[in-house]
Formats: sequence, structure tokens, C-alpha cells
Amino acid sequence: MSFNDLVSGALTTTGSVRNEPVQARSSERIGALLDAASAVVAEVGIERLTTAMVAERAGASIGTVYRYFPDRIAVLGAMSLRSFERFLRASVEKLESAKPTTLDAAFGCLIDATVELHRTEPGFTSIRLSDQIALPEVDGGTAAAARVSGPLAAALVAELGITDDGTLAERLDIALTVADALLVRAFIADPKGDAAAIAACRAVVSGYLAS
Repeated sequence: MSFNDLVSGALTTTGSVRNEPVQARSSERIGALLDAASAVVAEVGIERLTTAMVAERAGASIGTVYRYFPDRIAVLGAMSLRSFERFLRASVEKLESAKPTTLDAAFGCLIDATVELHRTEPGFTSIRLSDQIALPEVDGGTAAAARVSGPLAAALVAELGITDDGTLAERLDIALTVADALLVRAFIADPKGDAAAIAACRAVVSGYLAS
């Protein structure tokens, strides 16, 4: 498995969308609804999000929202899945561009991708925090870290020649979980990202992976 296979390897379902988009127009409409939901979440938080707010922000009818999402939990689930997909794609771009030669450097690319999304993606910090507390039912409720750790381990073995004694995926799962929690903390403390907290995240994960 190569780095480019990470997306297909980790992203296994489109989860919370009621009607699968079969035309470009439907796909664009879903994207617009999720953009609106992300903007609302960035302003008022996860708990105050309603389908009515999504419809108003998107300039759509409430019926249009319900055509694709049965309730607010489905909207949050789709937001979570989309943020996960964007994390995967951003990580692959960083890995392909940086061409790391060590496990630490490769994981650093994932941290870089996550930091960038926290800074540029409306609602990303809030949805990551909500996933840690109560993950919406996406892909059977499986945590994002667990979904990506297996494919990532296989890609690292194939691309970097890392020896896997059978524990690499588990170690990556822990590293991803720790990094996610620490980066959420960094961006809750400072919307631009607390530099000391981000540096601490890198140090903690690097130390763990080297142990």
C-alpha cells in the first residue's frame, strides 16, 4: 500500500447522508449544506447547531436539509466524515511532498496537515472536540484514529521499509489519538494554535514513537 492508497484504505463509507448524491448538483448541494453547518458550528458551537440554522445559513429550505440529513446528528456525522476525509487527503499531500524517510518525519506530516486544517477549516476544531467526547455514528462509530492506523502502518512499511513486529498499527493508533487530543487543546486555547502546545504535541508523539 502506498501513501496514495490511504484515502481509499481508511475511508470506507459516506455514512450519514440520507440520499447518496448521484448527480453533480446533488453533491454540490450537500457540500453547500455542510459548508453552512461548519460556519454555524464555528460561530455557536456543536451543541447549538440546528437543522434550521443550517438551512438559513445555506439559503435553502428546511425540506432541502431533511432530504439529505434526517436530523442534526446526521449533519454532525457528515461533517465529521468530511473533516476526516480532508485530513486524509491533506496528510497524503504532505507525505508525497515531503517524502519523509523516518517514522517520526512521516508522522510529522500528519501533524502538519492537522494543524493546517485547524487553522483553515471552519468548525474543524469543534467537530474534532465533539468526536473525542461523543463521536457521531459514522462508520459504526469507529474512531478516526483506529480507521487510519492500519492503512497508515501498511503504507509506512511499503514506502519507508519500516519493520513491523505486529504492533505498528496499535502504536500509530495511540499516537494519532494523543496528537488529536493535544492539537484540539492547542486550538481551544488559541484559535490560531498555541505554539507551545503544538510543539509539546510534536515532542510527546515523537518520544512515544521512538520508545
